[in-house]
Amino acid sequence: MLESPELVTGERLSETDLRYTFTCPNCSGNFAILLERIPPVQARFRCPHCQQPMDFPSREEARVYARLQAQSAPMAAAGGMLAEAPPDPVVPTPAPAPAPRAWTPPAPGSLALDQTENGADQRFRVEKQGFENDVFDRRAIRNLIRTGEVSAEDFVSVNEAAPVAAGDVPFLKSLFKLRATSTVTPPARCRSHTDLVAHYKCQDTSRPLCQECAPEKKFGNAIARVCAHCGGTAVELAPAVEG
Repeated sequence: MLESPELVTGERLSETDLRYTFTCPNCSGNFAILLERIPPVQARFRCPHCQQPMDFPSREEARVYARLQAQSAPMAAAGGMLAEAPPDPVVPTPAPAPAPRAWTPPAPGSLALDQTENGADQRFRVEKQGFENDVFDRRAIRNLIRTGEVSAEDFVSVNEAAPVAAGDVPFLKSLFKLRATSTVTPPARCRSHTDLVAHYKCQDTSRPLCQECAPEKKFGNAIARVCAHCGGTAVELAPAVEG
């Protein structure tokens, strides 16, 4: 039985050291990238050699490929230890391929629309009344879409780029499709803490607020909740009705 290359070499493949080597289908150039630098979803980037767009696997797909690539050399060595093979016929040695070079995705400010679905550090601004000073990450914008507070027709800017319709941003398209087919609308989320359900709203701005954003304050003998953002009065939200 052929042993695992990890056992044959006495080493275990370190997840943090794994690099995925990718070959461009346009120019056959190749480059290597650490797994932690690969977006969690399938991406489209430009080749650092020929600048042509190419499809890039998700992090999980790349992890499988990277392990196979890392194991190929030990497997070849293991085969040599386990069995004597006849010498290979002499063939001309091809010219060596260009050595893989370290590569990182483009800087956030340079992302084009066909790349905006992939950057882990994206920041979204919603060009809509009541959202003027808010900046959202990918998780936050997803929660706002699920609760219906951001629609496909609303304009958003990604990493300070020019505003576009949210429905035209590749990363957001699938979220709007899920929202359209959902039969349940989740309860409103706090605008500052979108992982938390909003139990209150500001009377002045209608901003949804969690308990942290609607603290209690004493006014004489009375106690009331106020909006932590503008100081307006916070009132309790009616529970959301599912269906």
